[in-house]
Amino acid sequence: MTQAQVQLAGESVAELLTRSYEHAYEQGWTDGLPVIPATPEAVQRFVAASGRKAGDLIGVLPPRKGRATVEVIAVNAIMAGCRPEYMPVLIAAVEGLTDPTYPLELMQVTTNPMTPFLLVNGPVRKQLEINYGTGCLGPGWRANSTIGRAVRLILINGGGALPGVYSKTSFGSPLRYSYICGENEEENPWTPFHVDRGFKRGDSTVTVFKASNFCNISGGEGVGPTEILRQIATNMPPMYGGGDGVLLLLGVNHAQSLHEAGLTKRDIQQRLWELARLPVSHFAEAFASTERAAGRGDATSVWRARSPDEIYIAVAGGPGPQNVYIGAGMPQTRLIRGI
Repeated sequence: MTQAQVQLAGESVAELLTRSYEHAYEQGWTDGLPVIPATPEAVQRFVAASGRKAGDLIGVLPPRKGRATVEVIAVNAIMAGCRPEYMPVLIAAVEGLTDPTYPLELMQVTTNPMTPFLLVNGPVRKQLEINYGTGCLGPGWRANSTIGRAVRLILINGGGALPGVYSKTSFGSPLRYSYICGENEEENPWTPFHVDRGFKRGDSTVTVFKASNFCNISGGEGVGPTEILRQIATNMPPMYGGGDGVLLLLGVNHAQSLHEAGLTKRDIQQRLWELARLPVSHFAEAFASTERAAGRGDATSVWRARSPDEIYIAVAGGPGPQNVYIGAGMPQTRLIRGI
């Protein structure tokens, strides 16, 4: 045995893991958290679980033009703590992220802390135990935490978005660690999000949004639909850098109340579009002018979205008078294959 082999043989598993993490951190391969070593054997298992070849190119990642092959995705999935069966979800997510119409390069280098948000639909949610109910935005669920984290590691290691090097976010965001949930289709009184996007109910899909801020909207219990929507709209003000749309994760209580009142998703989109606006006097003139030029305002008010179509609605979470508003738009939905 060589001296290095003797040293390794004398180390405990905990010591080896600690040393591998320190090495990965020094090389800039991590998000700052501990990682699982990607051994050749593990990479082979993950590639096999994908149903693809290791060298298959899924997309090219800006700004460094990194090749997101199946093998590259597998390595980062292992480091993030994923299971092999998560690979088809990650491949579909990377397909969406690298669509030419998705603003990934901007997201990788801007000072704004925008980040991908993943919404998962279909049978894959239960097959992989992707949380869509109580606590669906975490923490506590392995699939949600590690799939979202793997996406971030892929963007760092494949795309080169190292903080302070290519990634120039002024403050960063905890949402950039992992940002994902499933849709609560079982308690959605309307059609699921992926069906609205043209897929079959039995399809498994992942939708990648360009996302920024997050706001939990509390209240509105025991009131009519008008007050529920007014309460939601109050927390959806026009915002700089958030003009590409709104994702409303409608809580199950309010979803049921609005449905029982006879409202469709389209009704909700229309009403929120009318309510989520403020007088021009609330804003700096430079901002108001920018929003008017972008079609999100007029001489008297500034709007949260150009049209009702840019207000996306999904149902998620557990019981309670809670909803979640995410500044999110430009969705890319991809079929998850091999599940």
